[in-house]
Amino acid sequence: MQPKPRHLAAAITAATLGLAPTAVLAAGFYLQEQGVTGLGRAYAGEAAFADDASTIYFNPAGMTRLESAEVQAGAHLLFPHSSTRNDGSSFTNANTFDVDGSQGDNPYDPTPLPNFYWAEPQSERVWLGFGLGTHFGLKGEYDDDFFARYDSLETDLQVLNLQPSIAVRVSDRVSIGGGIDLQYADATLRAAIPDATGADPATDGEYRLEGDSWDVGYNIGVLIDLADTTRLGLHYRSGVTHTLKGTARVSMPENGPISRPVIATGEAELKLPDIASAALSHRFNERWTGLVQYTWFRWSNFDEIAVESANPLAEQELEQNYRNSYALAVGAEYELNPDWTLRGGIQYDRTPTRDGYRSTRTPDGDRTWLSLGASWHPTDRLSIDLGYSYVDVSREDIDLTREFDTGTVEYSGSTRGRVNILSAGLRYTY
Repeated sequence: MQPKPRHLAAAITAATLGLAPTAVLAAGFYLQEQGVTGLGRAYAGEAAFADDASTIYFNPAGMTRLESAEVQAGAHLLFPHSSTRNDGSSFTNANTFDVDGSQGDNPYDPTPLPNFYWAEPQSERVWLGFGLGTHFGLKGEYDDDFFARYDSLETDLQVLNLQPSIAVRVSDRVSIGGGIDLQYADATLRAAIPDATGADPATDGEYRLEGDSWDVGYNIGVLIDLADTTRLGLHYRSGVTHTLKGTARVSMPENGPISRPVIATGEAELKLPDIASAALSHRFNERWTGLVQYTWFRWSNFDEIAVESANPLAEQELEQNYRNSYALAVGAEYELNPDWTLRGGIQYDRTPTRDGYRSTRTPDGDRTWLSLGASWHPTDRLSIDLGYSYVDVSREDIDLTREFDTGTVEYSGSTRGRVNILSAGLRYTY
């Protein structure tokens, strides 16, 4: 007897949804934490400022504005917290049962996020660089009796990005740059399946999926000095489409259609968003620099997930209905003295999720960033960078339907979150 298609489709699809770790870092499932100095400014002006080698990520054209070759390493330690409330969820087949369970204690542990950059001039006009970081990722796990366990129990994701880059100074005021994004995505996901006789954790089934993918994208940028004190930066990063290939293991509930576990191979596309940024930096005097940045995310290309499997019963298309979103950041930098630089910023980051589609796997909301940072220069070649951000994630509703062979789960609840981020890095010029 073959399993019903929605079990395997849900397993493969959920693995892709598991690549949406929005509970912590940026609206959608994009990780902004790609530089320590930038975090201290709430990532205001990153496509224009080009003050260190992390410009390789934000706008590689900025390498031509560095004073000398540089290597840097940074690490961000994130302390995410998310809470979920059950406002009357139910399971329905021939009868209707309340879906009870824990309210979803914080599923996230402190999470490290490292970055590495190298930039070096090859001539008076040409620079080469390399960046390494995790652009999407999260590890979160709910209790087995979590009330939304049929939506999500565990998500473990990393999307590693390797970015070889080049920049060319076209004139004294204009530079262009670009890079290749070599991405490796790896995901593991676990969730429960309800038993036909009632939503009881003791009789639930379970699915688990593991999948990975290598895919390629690109990014390009331009940097223009509008005046001696004002700089414009424009940057575009292409959306990468990952084809996740993996194996789903489905353990059926006690009163499911079959009793034995099912193992099936399958694949699903994960369409990451195009990202475009426009930024300005303006030096008011020898000490003060003002920064602003607008970033647009083409999340609408994450509209559905088309599932393909070696078993044709697993094929299905599921709507996600993400909307395009944006982030707006304003910040400043202050040269206190030759040894110390201070910075700060604020950012508003709108969620791409919509009511009726938001899940506990992606408990996303609009975000407000408040950031502070400092750099100490103990020598002419060495800099030590520190940063802190507090991110408030707005309260949002969860109004979601999940269909199973054993019945229909209607989720009604809400979610809210916050994140504390500590960052530190070393920069060495040569």
